[in-house]
Amino acid sequence: MNAWLILILVLSSTVALAQPASTVQLDVNGRLIEPACRLQFNTSMEVELGSANINQLKDDTVPVTEIPLSFDCRAGSGVSLVLTAAAGRFDEVTLLTNRPGLGLRLIGEGSQPGLTLGQPHLWTAGETPLVVSLRVKPVALETLPEAGTFTATLLMQLVYP
Repeated sequence: MNAWLILILVLSSTVALAQPASTVQLDVNGRLIEPACRLQFNTSMEVELGSANINQLKDDTVPVTEIPLSFDCRAGSGVSLVLTAAAGRFDEVTLLTNRPGLGLRLIGEGSQPGLTLGQPHLWTAGETPLVVSLRVKPVALETLPEAGTFTATLLMQLVYP
């Protein structure tokens, strides 16, 4: 008798577990908006730095190349720019190139410090287009590099906070 009671309890609990699950509906909605800024430059750029000789690298007299980045933004919009060295970095302002001993340094203007790698740089747009000046120059790292061509890739991430 006890065996039948236990079997009936087990079967009844199994039947209870086999009930169909409840259906839940989750409605999701949102809205797509225009970005706060439009880039006024190509999303992929090649910049020609020209030629520099080894003596200029040794004396740190290679000319700076200026790359203006222009953004057409709604007035009052915030813009955050984070720069990343695709092939790695030597320090917080110097990208590694594909040529051993040669880096590409981000340079400030006057007493203004240059942009740094991996850190967000914040601006607030005014009534006119926002122009960020990216200034770079090749530099010797720990030893002078051999002569030859070089490349470096800088990635830019834009965030509109």
